[in-house]
Amino acid sequence: MRNLISLFFLLGSANLFGQNMLPIIKDTVGQRSGSITLTSNGDYASNAIGKNIVQSFFYGGNIDQDMKNASIERLQNINQFGLDMNAELSFRSKGDLTKNENSPFYNHGYSIQAGYHQFSSIMFSRDAFRYAFEGNGLFLGDTADLSGTRFQSMGYSKIGFGIFNRSTNNALTLNLISLNQFASGNMQKATIYQDVQNDTINMDYSGDFTFSRGSGFSKGFGLSFDIDYRIQTNENDREMSFQLLAKNIGFIIPTHPMSRYSADSSFQYTGFNLNQIVQQNFMNTIQLADTLGIEKGTVKRALLLPGFIQFSKLVDMQAIQRIQSFYGARMFLSQNYIPYFFAGVHGKVTKHWSTGLSASYGGFSRLKWGMYSSFQFSNWNIGVASENLFSKTGESIILQVKCAF
Repeated sequence: MRNLISLFFLLGSANLFGQNMLPIIKDTVGQRSGSITLTSNGDYASNAIGKNIVQSFFYGGNIDQDMKNASIERLQNINQFGLDMNAELSFRSKGDLTKNENSPFYNHGYSIQAGYHQFSSIMFSRDAFRYAFEGNGLFLGDTADLSGTRFQSMGYSKIGFGIFNRSTNNALTLNLISLNQFASGNMQKATIYQDVQNDTINMDYSGDFTFSRGSGFSKGFGLSFDIDYRIQTNENDREMSFQLLAKNIGFIIPTHPMSRYSADSSFQYTGFNLNQIVQQNFMNTIQLADTLGIEKGTVKRALLLPGFIQFSKLVDMQAIQRIQSFYGARMFLSQNYIPYFFAGVHGKVTKHWSTGLSASYGGFSRLKWGMYSSFQFSNWNIGVASENLFSKTGESIILQVKCAF
């Protein structure tokens, strides 16, 4: 039972961050070329949960007490865990939209992109983690406070059509969105008291759980937009470029009303051990829901996409200096995500190889260190990066392959 609760606790946030390669590269070579770019990203992070625990769920293995104790030592009153996985394929045209020099779309190309995104996050209390991973025996004669725990998980597919300016690289893309999965929950108030004999339980709770319905691949449709806007400045006679990037800003409307379970009640039970109730299936689901005061209903509302907004200084691959700095900030449109700040140093090692180091703070965790390398071969560019290399509470991998033609 304890392992089952633990699995739901973790996967509630991990059902699946459209981040970009750090740093963002300003490259004026091949402006008259078209390109195909494949980008994939996998990232999870926490301020408390050890990555060895997460790996045990993903790849299998035992979660021993030493692993739990290491995570417990990092716990705060409010803790975070988030996971972002995505893959996108984009195409930029070689030809212009028009050859008419008087047209506002002269020197503009068109783009097509498609991808899948999964973004999940959870905020949880200290007692919520300990109750899930160490069981109710830890709280005999005491009260477990799970209040403030909330999670959200959304998976969606996208296909986008846009235009971009070849000279400035400014771009605007409109995306059609298909909802594949959504679930959210919120425990505004949740306390559990068990006496020392473990035969009496008192619960006081209020909260709700909502999830999308439907048996097909798509459970809703919506729209979003991406904006890439470049800003040119000069400092000490040196040109500098900044980027304002907004991705997946939009909404989805589910095709079916979503199922919703809510409760605002209290419950007291005496006479049976909690494990007996669970193991012997003492109550069926309907009886248990009625006893606990859980109301079932439906709700139909628009869902906001967990898109992000980022402002950053770009690295110029045509700059004379071999060492450049970059920095920026990112914010996901999620209650469980705190502002994310990053900075680093980029170095051009050879004509074909660039590499660098980065430091970041925020998001779902504390201080993180990252590293990347970019390789240029004729019309091909291959990038490998991680925003989280040495942390004990997360991992990150970003891959990007670009071909110009």
